[in-house]
Amino acid sequence: MPERLQIIWTPWRTHSELLSVREWFFSASASSEKTDPKSRRKACDQVSAWKLRGNLPHAIESTWLLTEAILVDEEPIELVSIFATKASYVTAISRFVTGLLDSQQESKYKVSMYTQAQKIGLPALFVDIRHEATHGDMPNLTNLRSAAERALNWLWDDYWKGLEGEAPGLPGSTGLRAGSPGEARYQSEEMGGDEEEEQPGGWQRWQGRWAPKPIGTI
Repeated sequence: MPERLQIIWTPWRTHSELLSVREWFFSASASSEKTDPKSRRKACDQVSAWKLRGNLPHAIESTWLLTEAILVDEEPIELVSIFATKASYVTAISRFVTGLLDSQQESKYKVSMYTQAQKIGLPALFVDIRHEATHGDMPNLTNLRSAAERALNWLWDDYWKGLEGEAPGLPGSTGLRAGSPGEARYQSEEMGGDEEEEQPGGWQRWQGRWAPKPIGTI
């Protein structure tokens, strides 16, 4: 019996659009090894538009929120308070950890976040920060900055690097999970006929761990 092909709708129109956002998030500027803030802003704006169209893979949404927190941190001190900056980091890191580990919960009995993190190779420091922010005092800004950058590096290795297509270099990567498979693979699905410019999303053939709601199978 031939394998059924599951067709899904994605917020991005084509796979190349997804790869462009990856490059904006992670490519370094010409004059520095640091990721270009203008490119990061462009990526965040695009993902924000995607979010309005439908659900996003956790890895993409977390990359967006973590990057937004970094951009808030780069604003002049007179425009953004330290508390607001910390809050942006805490929100992004907490959602990164909670969303990632909740999706791994398979047992009917609650498994600790540390156990879940160990299973997927997520450093315990992220769980520490999430617990500290939830049950204790706000973590200090230095630790939050470091954790956000390390989370982006982890997401790069776990998801973005595994996408099909030429990958840009990741400045400052710690290689936390070098060589690990991506969270999902997407391949453009040729639909035939002329492309409609007003169509906001795209049709994709789905393979991988992210399980979006299908609209049908063939």
